[in-house]
Amino acid sequence: MLSRSRFNPIYKASKRELRLLTVVRRNYEYEHQYGLHLEGKAIQGFRPADSRSKFLESFHRLLRMLTTFYRQDDDTTVKADAFPILNGLKEVHLILSEGAHNQYGDLPSVARIEMLMQQWILSRPEFREFLPTRTMVAYPEPWMDCVDAMKKVQGWSDTSVVHFRNLAVFGEQLLLSIRFGHWSDVVEPTSAFNWARFWRPQVQGYIHAYWAVTAIYLHDGEDGPVNATLPSVLLRQRLDNQRRRV
Repeated sequence: MLSRSRFNPIYKASKRELRLLTVVRRNYEYEHQYGLHLEGKAIQGFRPADSRSKFLESFHRLLRMLTTFYRQDDDTTVKADAFPILNGLKEVHLILSEGAHNQYGDLPSVARIEMLMQQWILSRPEFREFLPTRTMVAYPEPWMDCVDAMKKVQGWSDTSVVHFRNLAVFGEQLLLSIRFGHWSDVVEPTSAFNWARFWRPQVQGYIHAYWAVTAIYLHDGEDGPVNATLPSVLLRQRLDNQRRRV
């Protein structure tokens, strides 16, 4: 049984649920900022007025060019060409800057505050005692074992929350460095060369996490157009396949 001192924060958070950002409102902002939208029963009659429909394709093309760049950079007999990286950075920067209005300055901050509160509540020791968590797994953050436990109870995706967390952390770092860099004014590839080398761990970590979550590997071995299928569609397909195997 939860003690009164521990119960109060959880009770207060549940009382504030009606004032939290709704799934529909978040979905419209995802579409407006990144051209991404959710799948599920909570999204009905979705009609966005403005969308960054080219973002995912441009970002994935940049990641593919980065894998080619890293392969060349590792070869001491080849001088890696950073001009494609510079052009890719300019394209992604342009698309991101087009969506920097509407609720750009407010909604992300509110969403971050709400998420941090939820993570803090999930990291409380009483939740670990209540949910059948895997204590032997070394999660990077204390709230993650409860999320995996709840996913197991609800029959959701069996992909570890570690990969989703890595997507969020690495993706945020990469997109912030692109969004707030003055890439539209850069003409020399030296800046893109240094950017690619500096962010290499995050780029390769993001590519691996995206493969673990969606089964799509964003590498330079593929010819033809970039896979720009929405992650929500890929997640829905994997969940359907998972349930058919059970």
